Amino acid sequence: MEYVYHGSSRANLKIIKRNKSTHMQNWVYAAPSKAIATIFLSPLGNDLYYYLAGDGINYPIELVERKKGMFKKIFNCSGYIYKLNASNFESGKTGWSAEVVSDKDENVVASEYTENVYEELKKLAKEKQLKLYLYPNRPANIPLDNSDLIKKVIKWYKNGFDIDKFYELYPELKEEFLKTLNDNK
Repeated sequence: MEYVYHGSSRANLKIIKRNKSTHMQNWVYAAPSKAIATIFLSPLGNDLYYYLAGDGINYPIELVERKKGMFKKIFNCSGYIYKLNASNFESGKTGWSAEVVSDKDENVVASEYTENVYEELKKLAKEKQLKLYLYPNRPANIPLDNSDLIKKVIKWYKNGFDIDKFYELYPELKEEFLKTLNDNK
């Protein structure tokens, strides 16, 4: 692979700088798939808003809306896909085969503007570059009550991350979250 793609809401970047993330590393994140990079154009998106799986190469990309209207809210934005040289990027570091990382700041080779991410995602779904599941549709392995988030949020909590957004978006899961947290001490 010669190039990878990094999605950002920030314009005119010449260098993509490393950031500390949930993996507790200073990395530049990218994907071999432009479709996956498109998902990361929204500054609001993360696992609390959607379920994301697949790598677009060996397995189809699945993007699942967790609650009604979330995609219109978080993807009603614009952004830039930055093309980066793949030479410094490694796979297998994050647990997701669609994600590659570099421990160096990366120079931008080219950029592409996306005016509306939500419309672009629908277009990519029509082109079969990803499977887009709008609420309440979802694969059988993702429960409609979103309780699959609890284990992930417990891990975030134990790593010292603020989980107030989880409580805000899923007040119905707070009691189950606290019970599971206490049971795993």
